[in-house]
Amino acid sequence: MLEVIRFNEDEYNFPCLLVLGCFDGLHLGHSELLKKAKLQAKINGLDLGVMMFTNGKEGKEGKRLYTFEERLKFLESFNVKFVLKIDYTDEFKKIKPIEFLNFLEDKLNVKAYMSGKDFRFGEGAKGKVSTLKSFAEDEENGVWFMPIKDFTIDNEKVSTSHIKELLDEGNVKKAGELLGRHYAICGTVIHGADRGAKVVGFPTMNIAYPENKHEVKEGVYTVRCAIGEEVYYGIANYGGRPTFDEEAPLFEVYLDGFEGTYYGEIITVEFLDYIREIQKFDSAESLNAQLSEDILHAKKEAEIAATLAAAPAPAPVTPAPAPVQEAPVPAEEPVPAPVETPVEEEPCAQPETQDVIEEKAAEVVEETQPVEIVEEAVESSEEAAADEHGTEEITVEEVIVEEPATEEITVEEITDEEPATDEADEQDTESEGEAISD
Repeated sequence: MLEVIRFNEDEYNFPCLLVLGCFDGLHLGHSELLKKAKLQAKINGLDLGVMMFTNGKEGKEGKRLYTFEERLKFLESFNVKFVLKIDYTDEFKKIKPIEFLNFLEDKLNVKAYMSGKDFRFGEGAKGKVSTLKSFAEDEENGVWFMPIKDFTIDNEKVSTSHIKELLDEGNVKKAGELLGRHYAICGTVIHGADRGAKVVGFPTMNIAYPENKHEVKEGVYTVRCAIGEEVYYGIANYGGRPTFDEEAPLFEVYLDGFEGTYYGEIITVEFLDYIREIQKFDSAESLNAQLSEDILHAKKEAEIAATLAAAPAPAPVTPAPAPVQEAPVPAEEPVPAPVETPVEEEPCAQPETQDVIEEKAAEVVEETQPVEIVEEAVESSEEAAADEHGTEEITVEEVIVEEPATEEITVEEITDEEPATDEADEQDTESEGEAISD
């Protein structure tokens, strides 16, 4: 189980690598960042920690894609040891960038930081990657910092803000592709008017939409839900019920084949596809007829899923052996006279001596050491790059990104927001006190 560390209250004494960011949605970009962080933590013998907010700004913009509890479950698969829990309060918004980093150093035994290259923090979002870099390069702090580039799919940046836009449009299918999982609602089944069973003919479960969770577009969706060991497909309506002159948004679900009540229980409903907008019908009978068509749509989704699950894995293809061709017998030719001009040959590689072998073994041991050795590797990389490219300057940041620690990482580096420009900096400074952005 993850340990939850409260910002500027609890302590964590074991040397750690702390990943900084909002981690609102834990999408594919976040997943790749956490994979890299997990590897770096293992190489350097550090515990892995992740910073997360419990809440966001007021209004729809500040609502999270997933609740704090939902995100904790996702992080367990990345071997995260602790989560730095931060409440996004007015007091927190006033913390200056360096002050924020000093708070971290006072309570946590941080040896390394990782973040997206556009991570912003501190009062007015004035803290940047350059702030972190300067902080890490200060010898008194004894830490190192690794920025990570954007993660893209089909040349499109994966970001929390873009996923929220897709949900606002009802495009839950595309949002799920960027999240790496179906967008879902986890809530408690509550009592309703019981109109679905008695009037419409489709008994539904009313589910309390979690507070501070980003809403989907109002409409009718194909959904999937696991109850016990059974998986059910069905339809969900999020929004008002104009046929009965009710405008207050409600999340109600009909699961095909499910019988009984589930009051007080917590269930997770996954959004598979958007079907249609909410309509006002002349009668309950007309609504029943439309819902019957919606259910057919859900059944098709279930059939497709069942077909894919039952399909056997393709057998491995074994290439046929190439036919053996007999070499042609060369015709007898006169032996040419020896050429007197010597032919230049490449020198043969000499076997390495025991001293050389020991030196290389020592280098391997040094490369797998914690933070201090990582810095030596960076300096060596800088010297090698200078020898190869003449006077061209290679910065520490570039070397770290391309060859972090001792293993080469081939996954595209990522972040979660657009690169900050001078104009963006001015806008952030004038914003409503946003302290940290993804």
